[in-house]
Amino acid sequence: MSIVNISYNSYDLQTTTNTSSIIMSRDIVYRSLPQKNIILKQDTIRDSFDVVSVNYSQKIITVRGLLKSDSEANLRTLRDAFMSALNPNEKNLDIDYGSGTIRYKASVESINVPEEFFHITTLPFEISFLCEPFGKATSTTSVNLNSGNAISASPYNESPSITGTYKAKPTITITINSETDMTVLKWDNTTIGDWIQISTAFSASDVLVINCEDETVQLNGADTDFTGVFPNFSNGVNSLILTVTATAFNLSASFSYYPTYL
Repeated sequence: MSIVNISYNSYDLQTTTNTSSIIMSRDIVYRSLPQKNIILKQDTIRDSFDVVSVNYSQKIITVRGLLKSDSEANLRTLRDAFMSALNPNEKNLDIDYGSGTIRYKASVESINVPEEFFHITTLPFEISFLCEPFGKATSTTSVNLNSGNAISASPYNESPSITGTYKAKPTITITINSETDMTVLKWDNTTIGDWIQISTAFSASDVLVINCEDETVQLNGADTDFTGVFPNFSNGVNSLILTVTATAFNLSASFSYYPTYL
């Protein structure tokens, strides 16, 4: 098995360059499904049940390995630095995913270092990370609607494909190039039934940013009112409809997202 790069809060948990402070993370267990909470409605007549709702709550990632050094004193120094580096909470746990890096927001739940009398320059360890249920790519994927060309007809339909294995929360950016009596803009993802609508007197050069991760809607950098919900993307193909109420308009639209993984 090849070495898997892993770090917590930028602290390298896979390093062999310095013989006095070697950390070898051997078993990294992270590919299991997150904890899944299923709410049921019992049907006593049919001796069955219906699933009311489902959500994912958390994920446990374990890492086992060795701390190695060239002397007993240096092993103690390495162990202390190791414990100190893993102390902060809600930091990035980055794991090499083969074709890239997958990032979890994590806190260290426990660190087990089972010591024996013969552990003079080597110590085994096991770390348990309590993580948010999903990992994300470390960089965003960007999509320009209409291949980056301006949109001037309503409704406008497009079906982009979203990478990852679970729903993603996009940041949507819409720039109004020109307009006549433009008062309503609606973004609708009919694949999952999420839509958001902004009603205001738009002007040329306006920039509307809908951040579904932070749940903010800003027009030219200032918060603005909206109706609906912050639209997510499901993984795979999504059917988008952009609807504009105006006598005439010309706009550019794009979105970016972090691919999300179960």
